[in-house]
Amino acid sequence: MHESDWIQEEEAWVVLAREGDLAAFDRLAGRYRAAAIVMAGRTMPKEMAEDVAQDSLIAAFKALPRLESPDKFASWFGAIVRNRAKRTARQTPMAAAPLDELIAAYAPSILAQILDDERSRAVRCAIQALQPEVRDVVELYYLHEWPVKRISEFFLLPQTTVKWRLHTGREQLRRRLSRSLEEYDGNE
Repeated sequence: MHESDWIQEEEAWVVLAREGDLAAFDRLAGRYRAAAIVMAGRTMPKEMAEDVAQDSLIAAFKALPRLESPDKFASWFGAIVRNRAKRTARQTPMAAAPLDELIAAYAPSILAQILDDERSRAVRCAIQALQPEVRDVVELYYLHEWPVKRISEFFLLPQTTVKWRLHTGREQLRRRLSRSLEEYDGNE
């Protein structure tokens, strides 16, 4: 789907959802749930991030009639998630999550289906090893197929910054994976 089609479809869902169409809001929730978990997961374990994402979706549904411009949904919802995640993080003492939990929190669903494959593990580990701001953009773009414009709006970043982070992420992944896969192929 082209980025313009993606955005038009989303804006139509927002309009319908504001008018009370639950199916339209469900489509929005399906599109934004992963991003909300990624954003909240910056400051908390996956289980808590999932709760914050769900809470944010409920808050967005209740406040949707006050959203004046459907094309601002991404940044508006991103602000809701950021605020709820900050509030939750302030109210909840955080224990350090084990490395396995952190890796599992970002394990892409397609890779989770083939957990036993060593190459998949190398990809997951390589993505996890990226800097958080690069990892978030790479994950949303490649694993959840978000357009650059929506990532930009959701994280309140210029599109050039999103593109730079994608470029940086690709280069870092290429280097990490070429080393990992060479090591893997050498052990066969």
